[in-house]
Amino acid sequence: MSRNQSLSLRRRRKNSNQGKRSKRKWSGALPRVRSSLLTILVTILLASVFPSSAAAQTKRVVVIKIDGLPYEMVERFAREQDPLTGKSRLPWLDSIFFKNGTRITNFYVRGMSLSAPSWSTLDTGQHLQIKGNVEFDRDILHTYDYLNFIPFYFKQATRASVDMPGTEVLDWLGVPMLMDAYDNYQRLPGAQLYGRGARLATLKRAGQATFLKNPIDLAGEFVTGLDLRAVVPNQIEQELIERLNDPRVRYLDLYETSFDHVTHHNNDRESHLIGMREIDGLVGRIWTAIQKSPRASETAIVLVSDHGTNSDERVISQGFNLVKLLGSYAGGGHHVITKRRLLMDYSLKGINPFVPPITTTTSQSYYLKKQSAEYPTALLDFDGNERAGLHLRFTDLNVLHILLQQLQRKDLSTQLRQPATEAFFNVLARNKTRWQGELDQLDEEMGALRRAIEQQRALCESQPKKFTTEDLELGRDDNARRVCVQANQWTQFEKDYRTYVATMRNLLGQRPDNFAPVKLKIEELIPRGTMGQRNGIHDLQNYVAGPGRDGLVLKSDGALDFERSFLRINYLTLIHGQTVRNNVQTGISNRPVDFIATRLPREVITPALSEDLQPDDDVVWLYGGPARQALVIPRGEVNGQLRLRYLPIANLTQDDRGVIRFDRGPWQNGLPLRMLEDPRLDVPFNDRVAWLNDWHTDLEWLHAVHKTQYSNGFIGLHEQFTLFSAPGIDVDASGLSADERLLHRLRRRQRRLVETDMLIAANNHWNFDVRGFNPGGNHGSFFRVSTHSTLMFAGGESTGIPRGLAVAEPYDSLSVVPTILALTGDLQPDNWPVESLRRRGFTRLPGRVIPEVAGQNFARTAQPAQ
Repeated sequence: MSRNQSLSLRRRRKNSNQGKRSKRKWSGALPRVRSSLLTILVTILLASVFPSSAAAQTKRVVVIKIDGLPYEMVERFAREQDPLTGKSRLPWLDSIFFKNGTRITNFYVRGMSLSAPSWSTLDTGQHLQIKGNVEFDRDILHTYDYLNFIPFYFKQATRASVDMPGTEVLDWLGVPMLMDAYDNYQRLPGAQLYGRGARLATLKRAGQATFLKNPIDLAGEFVTGLDLRAVVPNQIEQELIERLNDPRVRYLDLYETSFDHVTHHNNDRESHLIGMREIDGLVGRIWTAIQKSPRASETAIVLVSDHGTNSDERVISQGFNLVKLLGSYAGGGHHVITKRRLLMDYSLKGINPFVPPITTTTSQSYYLKKQSAEYPTALLDFDGNERAGLHLRFTDLNVLHILLQQLQRKDLSTQLRQPATEAFFNVLARNKTRWQGELDQLDEEMGALRRAIEQQRALCESQPKKFTTEDLELGRDDNARRVCVQANQWTQFEKDYRTYVATMRNLLGQRPDNFAPVKLKIEELIPRGTMGQRNGIHDLQNYVAGPGRDGLVLKSDGALDFERSFLRINYLTLIHGQTVRNNVQTGISNRPVDFIATRLPREVITPALSEDLQPDDDVVWLYGGPARQALVIPRGEVNGQLRLRYLPIANLTQDDRGVIRFDRGPWQNGLPLRMLEDPRLDVPFNDRVAWLNDWHTDLEWLHAVHKTQYSNGFIGLHEQFTLFSAPGIDVDASGLSADERLLHRLRRRQRRLVETDMLIAANNHWNFDVRGFNPGGNHGSFFRVSTHSTLMFAGGESTGIPRGLAVAEPYDSLSVVPTILALTGDLQPDNWPVESLRRRGFTRLPGRVIPEVAGQNFARTAQPAQ
C-alpha cells in the first residue's frame, strides 16, 4: 500500500469516526441498501490495502528493544543525508524499515512514559499491573526495585533467585509474557527488565573475551582506559547472531539501554546522532545475520521502544528537590525513603547497589528526630524524573504516635492527660472497624500462605538435583529453582506480615481502663517502617505532620482541640504551589509542578456525581490549583468497551466523614492536560466544548488528542490508576479452592498496598531527579514528546509485512503483542490466543492488532477497543 493509499484510508476512517460522533446531532440514518453497499466496498478496500493473513508465514521473531527511543528523532536522522556517503545518516534503519518495512508513525505509551510500567505492557500485551520503576508495600515496606540488575545477578550466582523482580510479580499475577509463548530451547531473550533467568554463562564468556585476550593488548587498554560498558552487550549480541542459525529458535530479543542514558545527560544534536548511529549499526548487524540464516524469509524483525524523551537543544532540564521539600519544616519534616541516594550524599556508599531503600534523615522532624531508621514517614519514587510517586504515612498513625509521645511525658499536666487519653482512644475507635477487618483478613491469608509454603517446601525437596542436557534445554533446572525460591520469598512475606499484624493488634488491644502509656514501648504499638492505609483526600488536605506550635491545647469544654493541637498541611496546595526565584531560562515556568493526580474510590465519589456521570470504576482527580481541576470518569471497561469523560471542576474537598463536594467548572484554558486550547486537538474549534463535554471511547479520544501536547495522557491516567483484573488476583474465578481464593485476595491486597497517595507531574522541562538533575532530557510524564515512541516492523518475503509503508493511524503499547502473535498465526481474529497458548496461561488481549501489519483478518470492528 502506498503512502497516498495510507493517507486516503486514514481520512476515510477519520470521516467515519466523525460521522459516528455526530449521529446524535444529525437525525436519520443511511438506507439499508446504502449501508450494505458500504459494507461491501469497505470489505473490498480492506482486502486490497491490507496484507493477506492467510498468505503470511512468520516462523521466527526478533525483537530489538531500545530504551527511550523517540520516533521524531529516528525520523529526522533517517531523512537526513550524510554528506560523506550520500545516503541516510541512519542507512540501516532507512533501508530495513523506511524502504522495506512498516513503521507506525503515531505509536504511544499507554500510561506514563516510564520504563518498568511501559515494558510490562509491551512484553505482555495486557493492561498495567506494575505502576512505577520502584514500588513500596505500605504495610511492611517491602521494596520492588524493577530496574536494579546487579542484585539480581548476585542472587542468581548465589541461587537466591531465578527471575527479575518484575517477572516474579507478573508470575504471581498469572500474566505471561510474549517470550512465554515459546519453550526454553525455542527462545533466546536478552538481559532485560522482565527477564527470565540470568545468563551467567554469557557473563563468563564476556569476561573471558575481555580479560583472557592478548596480554599486550589488554595491558595497553589498562594504560589508555579500559571501557567495560560494552563488554556484556557485545557478548549478548554475538550470541543472538550465533543462535539465528539454530532453526529451532523462534523468538530472540535484545534490550539496549545506552541511548536512554545519552539523552538523559546530553541535549545536543551530535550526542544524539552518535547514539542513533550506534543503534543503526546494531540493527544492521542483526539484519545481516538474519539474511544469512536458514529462516531468513520467515523472520520478522521488530524495533520497539518504551517511551520517547523530552529533550531540547535550547533548554537545560531543570531539577526540583522534592526530598528536600518534604524534609523541611514547611514540607512536614519527613524522613524520606527513596531507592537511590541523593546527589548531596554521593560517596563510595552511594554506588553500592546492594543497600536497602535509602533513608534521607531530616534534622527538621517535628516529633521523630533520630528515628529515621525506625519511622520514615514518606516514600518517594522519582524515577523517570518528569513525575514522582509519593506515599505519606497515614495521618491518623501520626496522631496516635504524637499522642503516645505526649502521654509518656512525666511532666504532662493532669489537666491535659485525661483529654489526651480520650483523644487517643477516639482516633483508635474511628479506625478500629476497618483495621480490625483488615487484620482478620490478613490472618486468614497468612494461614493459607503458611499451608502453601509447606506444600512448596515439600515440592522443593522433591526437585531433582542433577539435570540432563535435555532438561537444561527445556529450562527444567530453572523451574526447579523457582519452586524453592518461591518458598523462601513466601516465608519472608509471611514473617513480615505477621509482625505487622501482631503490632497492630497490640495497638487495637489497648483499653482505657488499664491504659498505662509510660509502661508501653511505642514500637510495640506503632509498627516500624509502616505507612498504614492510603490517605484519603481529607487526610491529604488536613495532614497531621507534628504537634501544634503550642503543644496540646484544650477547647472550652475541656476536650482536646484537634485543630490547634496538631500542625496540619494541605499537601495538594503545598506541592502544586511551589515556585522558584532563580529561574534563568526564558520560556520555562517558575512552577516545577504541573498537576497532581490521585485515585478517588468509586464508592466515595459516586454520591457527588449526577446520574449521567455515574462511573463503574474508580475515578481519577486531577489537581491544577483550586479553580483548575478535573475528574477522569470511566465506564464500560468490564464489558470490553471503555468510555471516558473529562469533567472540569473546582474546589474539591472531603470532610472528616468522607463526603466529597466540588463545584462544576466551565471549560477554560489552563485545565489539567490543556485540551481545550491545544491547536492540535482534532475537533473543530467551534465544536470543542460540546465534544469535550460528552462520553467517548478510548479510541475516539486517541484519535482526537494524540497530537496534542499531552497526547493520550487522558487515557494514560485511567490506565495508571486502575487496578485491572488478572488471573492471579481474580478472587471470583471459578474452580478455586478456599486457600487459592485467599491467596488471590492476598496478591490483590499487595497490588493495592503499593499504590501511592499521589502522582506529581512536573511542568515542561522540569524534573525531580535528585540524584543528578539530568540536564539533557527526561521522561515519565504524559507529554507527547515523552509518550511518542518507536515501533517498526520488517521481514522476509514469507512474513507478509508491507514494504515502504508509513501507518498514520495511532496505536499504543497494547497493540504490540497481539500484532506479533497475529503475524506468527498464534492469535485468532477475536483476540484470543490459540489453544496452545491458552494452556500456557495466555488470555484474551485487550489491544488492537495493527491490521496494516498483520493482515485483513484483523481489520474488523469486532476488535477490542483499547
